Amino acid sequence: MMDAAMKGSAERLYVIYDGHCNLCLASVARLKEMNSKADLQFVQIQQLEAVGEAKQLVPHLGPLKFSELYEKMHVADESGQLFAGADGVVRVLRTVKGLRWLAAFYRIPGMKPTADRIYRYVANRRYDWFGKADQSCSLNGCELPQSRGENNKHGN
Repeated sequence: MMDAAMKGSAERLYVIYDGHCNLCLASVARLKEMNSKADLQFVQIQQLEAVGEAKQLVPHLGPLKFSELYEKMHVADESGQLFAGADGVVRVLRTVKGLRWLAAFYRIPGMKPTADRIYRYVANRRYDWFGKADQSCSLNGCELPQSRGENNKHGN
């Protein structure tokens, strides 16, 4: 992915995600590999909790309720506008080369409430289905276990 200097005046989006969620971590890792026309900044909810003041990591962001952040991924634009859940996914998809066409489906009548329901269904089961990262996150990021077999506390 291109760095901010190469993108020039590309819009900056802040993707706020659960750093303990394996599905979230894998999704962010994949997004980092993709070419986005936006400058995507990835911020773990745990980082926001650790610094106490969200504006240090996400400028122009108003007060946050961490309980709401843990319910779904949020994407903040440079003005501080938040896009949550499926809206956040679509907001990011609109910037990713090769995936922009998926965002167009969201405009089909009836797709927004359907996408929201599917998002909530998966989000509510993400730890059960995909597990939780074993390492706690620091301001420098997370470390994942070397293999799925090591320290598997879920017995899977």
